Amino acid sequence: MSDEKIFAVPLKVEDVADCHFYHTMEVPGHGLMNGEWDLRGGVDDYLGRVAFAGQRVLEIGPASGFLTFEMEKRGAEVVSVEVTAEHGWDFVPYPASKLEEVFGPRRMVMQRLKNSYWFSHAAHHSKANVYYGDVYNLPAALGQFDIALMGSVLLHCRDPLRIVEQCGQKAKSLIITDMFHPDLESAPVCRLAPTPQKFLWHTWWHFSTQFFTQFLAVMGFTTAEILRHQQYRLGRAYTLFTIVSKR
Repeated sequence: MSDEKIFAVPLKVEDVADCHFYHTMEVPGHGLMNGEWDLRGGVDDYLGRVAFAGQRVLEIGPASGFLTFEMEKRGAEVVSVEVTAEHGWDFVPYPASKLEEVFGPRRMVMQRLKNSYWFSHAAHHSKANVYYGDVYNLPAALGQFDIALMGSVLLHCRDPLRIVEQCGQKAKSLIITDMFHPDLESAPVCRLAPTPQKFLWHTWWHFSTQFFTQFLAVMGFTTAEILRHQQYRLGRAYTLFTIVSKR
């Protein structure tokens, strides 16, 4: 059970011009919206080929909601967790003089991203709920879940294992999808992505698959599936991995 009072009131967004689409997606009544990532040809692999019918799903970082609505189409009840307007992003702590140039624009992009979610939510007649809050401290009021999905979000977070831990406390099965880095596959490691020269304010880590499978095993989860699949960003193919673990 969950406390319905903690969920956001749907935002009424009428103009698609107020939206920023992270995912390429068909919006009923409005046609195709182009985004950075096009997952349409690989949704089932991205989601770990899991059966969602009748499952309550906790989704971390829905962006424009493409995966939210795809899981709903497959029979899931979805609760999405997104950052608050005040938080905005888990910024890599470059000097303030460098970050100042991205704070304002990022706030605007995040609001337009949230607009795209609610615009699509209405068009899909979605029943998904959204909780705006601290992903590192998920409230008990969210309730318990069958599945928690962390789809290409942990690389953007300072403390990815804290999020995995939080999800593991709330769900019986975990799905983790992220970028595949073959040079890291010999050990359970993560690598810091930003450098002084490469201004990656938005991305913290590169992961090996073993980094997660070992931690999941520590938490008492058994990995049932590790998939590799191709997904497309701005027309270019990237290899991602999806780990499905169960307790």
